[in-house]
Amino acid sequence: MPRALLQAMATLFGKAAKVGIFSREAPGEAVLRQFSAPSTMNSAAAQWLEFLDDVRTVGVPRSRMIGGRRCSALLLQPSELTSEHLILACELDQADPIEHAEMIACLARIYGSQIKLLDYSELDTLTGLLNRKTFDETFERLLNASCAPPPDDIIEDLRKSQDEKAPAWLCVIDIDHFKRVNDSFGHLFGDEVLLRMGEHMRKTFRGGDRLFRFGGEEFVVVLNAPSEALAASSFDRFRTSLEKHEFPQIGQVTCSIGFTGVSSMDVSTDVVGRADEALYYAKEHGRNQVCCYERLVTDGAIVRRNTAEMRFAEDIDALFG
Repeated sequence: MPRALLQAMATLFGKAAKVGIFSREAPGEAVLRQFSAPSTMNSAAAQWLEFLDDVRTVGVPRSRMIGGRRCSALLLQPSELTSEHLILACELDQADPIEHAEMIACLARIYGSQIKLLDYSELDTLTGLLNRKTFDETFERLLNASCAPPPDDIIEDLRKSQDEKAPAWLCVIDIDHFKRVNDSFGHLFGDEVLLRMGEHMRKTFRGGDRLFRFGGEEFVVVLNAPSEALAASSFDRFRTSLEKHEFPQIGQVTCSIGFTGVSSMDVSTDVVGRADEALYYAKEHGRNQVCCYERLVTDGAIVRRNTAEMRFAEDIDALFG
């Protein structure tokens, strides 16, 4: 999307347009990410940083003379998929700076509308987490994010926030006795539990971890960790934190978690299937615990899935069933 915005600016103002997009996650940390006029933007970038700290309202342009040039900047509509804020910065046409600034603000509003539409299609409307559709569409890119440049903006925060060489792990989280919550307190309180579950996941996991609501009371997390033990520790930290959280009217809510390692050869259905097996084991053996699929296989608690044979059997059933 940022690249498309720069292309639109170049089409509107000509290829010589001096436009840049800065990325900022904290005050004083703006970084020039993309630009249409490298020589101008690179030489002026250091002078822009103090100015950019004053740009804090979405869609409201600010201008200042920098190095003898009249420059303008505005905060673009942020995506809910990342903590990153993008700032559009450009040198205004000295002939008519007001009209120039208005045209840029109009393009920024169009960009903001597109960002909201994309977020709406990729986020679960209740919890604000990524939805199942987004998981299915981006699974391969999420796993290969460290192997090649990202094809679009959805995985940039993943690449920045995680150790790119660490293995990927996927867990399935299921709220224990959620049907009992709905039956005892009603669906409004059930929705409140799901909403707070999403908030708790965002607070507990890292900014680069990918958080999904699969539907109902089932959630999925994809993260990178150097070892099974560290992955288990991350998932158990969330479990214990949730256990201690007090839900209004309901009190204590617990969850069961099953997780598995992910390889570059995996397909999404196999990975989720393995994590589900570990989850079912956790639920059948007391709930409110974290179980690793590979550990359960090693310990002889479950039998390793032959995914190729299972997929072949499923295809045969679908063909002749």
